Amino acid sequence: MKTNSHIKSQSEAQSLRFNQIKRVAKVVAIIIGAIIGTLVWAIVRPVIRGAGWVISLITAIMIIFWLFTL
Repeated sequence: MKTNSHIKSQSEAQSLRFNQIKRVAKVVAIIIGAIIGTLVWAIVRPVIRGAGWVISLITAIMIIFWLFTL
């Protein structure tokens, strides 16, 4: 028959393992998030810069077209 102290020590060991698993999961999630964030930043930043040039080019074409149709 198991004593209360034996049952208590088993539950403490399980909660310790669970806390360790949670800590490892948090670290892995932070690392994955940092990698994904860096990749998104590296891909989206040039696209946004390129979009600025495209918007400027379209605006210039529209102004030229508007001037020719006056």
